[in-house]
Amino acid sequence: MTLLIAVIRWIHEASLMFMFGSAALLALLRLSLPGAGLRLSIAGVALSSALLWFFLTAVQMGGAVTDHVLWLALTQSLFGQLFQARLVLLILAGVALWQRWREGASALLSGAALVLISVTSHAAEASPAHFTAIGTVSDGLHFLTGGFWIGGLAVLAMLFARGDENFTSATARFAEWGMIAVAVLILTGMLNAATILLGGEGSDTPLYLAVLGAKLVLVLIMVTLALINHFRLLPRQAQPGMAEKLDRNIRAEFTLGLVVVGLAALLGLLPPTMGS
Repeated sequence: MTLLIAVIRWIHEASLMFMFGSAALLALLRLSLPGAGLRLSIAGVALSSALLWFFLTAVQMGGAVTDHVLWLALTQSLFGQLFQARLVLLILAGVALWQRWREGASALLSGAALVLISVTSHAAEASPAHFTAIGTVSDGLHFLTGGFWIGGLAVLAMLFARGDENFTSATARFAEWGMIAVAVLILTGMLNAATILLGGEGSDTPLYLAVLGAKLVLVLIMVTLALINHFRLLPRQAQPGMAEKLDRNIRAEFTLGLVVVGLAALLGLLPPTMGS
């Protein structure tokens, strides 16, 4: 059950990150992408995976599939109450895409839905003096900057695939904001890891440490690719073949980012520590 929930959570978080990151970058660029059907489809994936995540978690908490168990999980648990708020935000975000609202509105709605996941995270629970706002803010920033990175990469890949003339300027703008996002992502990630591992009682679980280590290695590879893109390929993309190399690196970053999100989703369900 835990592995299944982790997969559903992975799908949900990845789709939400795509929604937020793509809308945020498009708002910065003041661009609109054709093919809104893809983004609407991903909004549908985010909505359906949120419903499935709630259902499976409610069954796991209650041990049975009954109306009473689902109602109690929905109304009496913090997870259920946050799910209700996230559901409203997801529906509004879908309407924003369907009605072609400003990209800023889409980014705000999907970003708020993304941040709500942080309220019940390990970082929030392990916050100093049980002041959960500390971990929530840190983990929320971690989600948002990761979403901007992944969603922004997806936009760049789509621009290149269709030969859009805005690809060069979009890549340059993304590189500027992306470096800030990556810096915040790394800082909040280190803060979250330290809070969780040092703030919990007992010894760290080997599985949690192994998954965390794998995530850090992949993030390091992503950062390396981002630095190559920013300092080597981007200044030379007018040269023959450089734009294609830049696109390959962007796609590699995006793919690694999806794997990182999956590992992060698994970490959110694994116990960080065990009794001594």
